[in-house]
Amino acid sequence: MFKVVANIRTRYRWALIAIALLISTSASLMQYYFSVQKYDAKIINMAGKQRMLSQKIAWHSNELLLSATNISEHTKALKASVVSFKKTHNYLLSKNANGEYQYLSPKLIKLYTLAPHKLDSQVATYIQQAENLLYQQGQVDKRIFSVTEVEELLKQLDHAVNLFEEQAVQKLNWVSNLELLFWLMAMFLLLVELRFVFMPMEKEIGNALSKYQKQKEFAQQVSQNKEHFIARASHEFRTPLQGLITSIEELKVSDTQQSVKTQANYCALRLIAILDELQDLQALSTGKWVPQFKNENLLESCNKVLMAYEHACQQKGLKLVSCLDESLNCVCKLDHQRLQHTLTELISNAIKFTTEGEITVSAKLFNNELCVTVSDTGCGFSKEITDLEFDSFKQTNHFQGLRTGLTRVQYVVKALHGEITFKNNEAHGALVSLHLPIIASKALPNPRKINDKLKCLVVEDNPLNTILLTRILSLLGLSYDCAENGKVACDMVSENQYDIIFMDLNMPVMDGFEAIKKIRSDLNKVMPIIVITANTSQNDIERAYKYGANLHIHKPISQQAIKDALNSISVASEIN
Repeated sequence: MFKVVANIRTRYRWALIAIALLISTSASLMQYYFSVQKYDAKIINMAGKQRMLSQKIAWHSNELLLSATNISEHTKALKASVVSFKKTHNYLLSKNANGEYQYLSPKLIKLYTLAPHKLDSQVATYIQQAENLLYQQGQVDKRIFSVTEVEELLKQLDHAVNLFEEQAVQKLNWVSNLELLFWLMAMFLLLVELRFVFMPMEKEIGNALSKYQKQKEFAQQVSQNKEHFIARASHEFRTPLQGLITSIEELKVSDTQQSVKTQANYCALRLIAILDELQDLQALSTGKWVPQFKNENLLESCNKVLMAYEHACQQKGLKLVSCLDESLNCVCKLDHQRLQHTLTELISNAIKFTTEGEITVSAKLFNNELCVTVSDTGCGFSKEITDLEFDSFKQTNHFQGLRTGLTRVQYVVKALHGEITFKNNEAHGALVSLHLPIIASKALPNPRKINDKLKCLVVEDNPLNTILLTRILSLLGLSYDCAENGKVACDMVSENQYDIIFMDLNMPVMDGFEAIKKIRSDLNKVMPIIVITANTSQNDIERAYKYGANLHIHKPISQQAIKDALNSISVASEIN
């Protein structure tokens, strides 16, 4: 792209330089010839003045010859006229250093110097006779000032004026032709530039834009394919994970096998965390990620993460020390899920790089700020870390795994207007400090009870998911009907009364999108619709809300997630 820009810039500059040179040359020549025209106008004016002076000389001379009155006035006027006539005549016939006439054309030279006119001689004789009369220097030939002679002189002087005008017109025509020539040259130059500069330039720009447009479309297609693959893979993984987690939770095992159950639960949760990590990274790279704020107990959110890592620490022979202050036991409006992911990444990395000793997690709420520290007795950092690298290939070896987690952590912390720092412990190991601004509620909410008289419709094509969801509804004391696709669900809604609909999105015959749209638009039903799906595409979720969904839950689901959803749509009442 830079090569194309440089090439275009060079061509464009040469084209501008050529036009500028032509315009400058044309303007300079025009200015020169216009200045010449000013002198031509001066010469024509002087030649015309000669006619008038010759008449004045004749009149004043005749008055002096024939009248005895006002002699002094006529003498004075005649003297001024003769001096001016003589001076003007000499100026018109002046020569340059090479002895050439400056203002006379060949026709004028012929008029002034050659027979039969010899206007120069006539004028000289006329001036001489006027001076003789004026200064009484000799015999005055009165015939010189007669009407016939003066008319003849005026005729020749008038002819001279015409020749001077003809000469000026020729120059003017020459300047006009020159101006036309420059215009034609400019047009020709523009055509040449159009053909050899601008048209190739346009073609080159078009080819470059076409090339980069194809590259952009290819990149967009790759991004869409990646997003689609991640969403699809997440969808396919979450369905069996839903059954796995639910089955593990319901296992009744002996005390000796409890560690095996904990390990299985940890592995399943870790798989979900990896899926969330990939999806979050995709959302971050496309700018679609936004915090999801909820009112939940801060202490419980932190404990859920610590409980998940107890088994991992036991397996590695590490001690997990929890120092959670009682100030955390309050409800805070926060993206609790992202907070848990952040703690997960920090604890996970601490465990990876600690071979012996302990992992200490401390947290407290002070002045509306959550302060969390995760310290370990591991190898620490090889150098000071002022900011996490977004390029996973440049990250320090202290961060492993998919090399996306801490990038997400930094982005999330920044979005929540927090701060995170990485440094070495004074003794040994690493110390990570997290600070997030939080506004806590003054009191815990009253416990709420689900209305057990609600009748639900479960719309799900996967039998395993149907079993898991209906089992949770049974534990909550809710009655339910099931539909295997959107078409069956719409028929059932039109014939029966339901309080809540749990709707999957990806189903055969009629998907959840079309079913939601039909329930709202065609059947005019207003009961809450909760979308339960493994599809994590933000566009699809927004589309579901556009058609009329009230809430969404991502698979795998839990009993607590269903409770929270029912509370959100206000179908639960406080326990007195």
